[in-house]
Amino acid sequence: MAPVDRLSALDAAFLDLDRPEAPLHVGAVLRLDGPVPSLAGLRRHLDRRMARVPRFRQRVLAGADVLGDAVWVDDAGFDVARHVHELTLPPVAAGDEDATRAALAEQAGVLLSTALEPDRPLWRMYLVRGLPGGGWALVVQIHHVLLDGVAAVGVAGLLLDLAPDAPADAADGWRPAPAPGPVATTSSGLRDRAGAGARAAWAAPGQVREAGTLASQARAALSALTEGPAATALDAGAGPERAVAFARVPLDGLREAGRRHRATVNDLFLTSASLALRGALARRGETPEAVRALVPVNVRQAQDGTLGNRISFLACDLPTGTEDPVRALRRIRQQMEQRKRAGEAHPLTALAQAADALPAAGRRQLTRLLAGRIPFTTIVSNVPGPPMPLYLLGARLREAYPAVPILQGRALTIGALSYAGTVHVGLYADARVVGDLSRIAADLQRALTTLCSATAPAPTPWQARARARRRDSAA
Repeated sequence: MAPVDRLSALDAAFLDLDRPEAPLHVGAVLRLDGPVPSLAGLRRHLDRRMARVPRFRQRVLAGADVLGDAVWVDDAGFDVARHVHELTLPPVAAGDEDATRAALAEQAGVLLSTALEPDRPLWRMYLVRGLPGGGWALVVQIHHVLLDGVAAVGVAGLLLDLAPDAPADAADGWRPAPAPGPVATTSSGLRDRAGAGARAAWAAPGQVREAGTLASQARAALSALTEGPAATALDAGAGPERAVAFARVPLDGLREAGRRHRATVNDLFLTSASLALRGALARRGETPEAVRALVPVNVRQAQDGTLGNRISFLACDLPTGTEDPVRALRRIRQQMEQRKRAGEAHPLTALAQAADALPAAGRRQLTRLLAGRIPFTTIVSNVPGPPMPLYLLGARLREAYPAVPILQGRALTIGALSYAGTVHVGLYADARVVGDLSRIAADLQRALTTLCSATAPAPTPWQARARARRRDSAA
């Protein structure tokens, strides 16, 4: 009998929050050099790589037992041809890179507007031909239940190669395992739920041992999330139609700017998002002092290479009331340092683990209650990717832009992925709410460029004395 593979509470939460008008799939637009492969060749390559990511041959069986637990089961009718398709990009003038990226982004928006089929493995890819000047692209769509941003980078590493001449994988002779019956899933669910309760009480992050302490910390973290700036015109959703736009900047430029300003690359990225949102809201007649961004935080253990979701969130109030990039950066840096020192992501992680002990109906109610109470305007995600070039069927991956899912009632997300020395930014929006996404992307691009060249403010006298004391003590 096949073992029962229940969804974790966090993974299931992304199914609970999925709506027809706001499907929670992760997207990516990959641009590659070289000759365009045949559709059959791409399908064969991916089919032989499925053994590396077996979850991609599984589907979700929801409500599989009397407890209502969702479980992973092998798709008895799995066929890679149902998941990998092709199309040709509409004509674009040769030599116009901006027009090519814009056309590719427009096509990606159309493709990512279509929800995945729930009775099949929750992923899809499109091979895109017709890029002027050669090359080709892949538009990838994967439901959030399968993976978070860090896991997505791991999947890319499994499907892509470190060298253009990597040997092809052999067929693995896969056969689907039979789905477990209701009795097996019910008994397994009871055991797992009991174990989750014990783990939540005795092995929570930060070695929290007292349930009262954990509850207090969770309440404080939730309070920090649920008390935020007022809603804006971007705090709205109209439907599943999606728009996509891109920005990019050299990673070394951001790192050097971070050293000058004593800030992280993520601080700089959040600042550029703040400046871009300031312009977007001004065009809508709004001038808020701040807007709330949710920032995903990776809580994986160093050696955890599994799929699924291992994330928590920090709230960051982006200072949209200022147009000074250095001042905005200073505020964001101070705020993120404070939230990290307070460990605000850890109690939420413990809360997600504790939710594994709840029945499915209780977990869904908790998930939707929390999602409805947290005020935010956007999600801003920054994921470090591989520093070296990767290859697919011998073709070098040139660019890789993420698309971060949009929750119901929201209209815009911003995701960054560093790859081979470049930070690739993907802006993803409700097309009927955000008609100016290309302008927001241009403002964000301009902000990133400005931050890379901005001069750090001179230290105040007390800062200069403090730095001198640190240098003297280190000597």
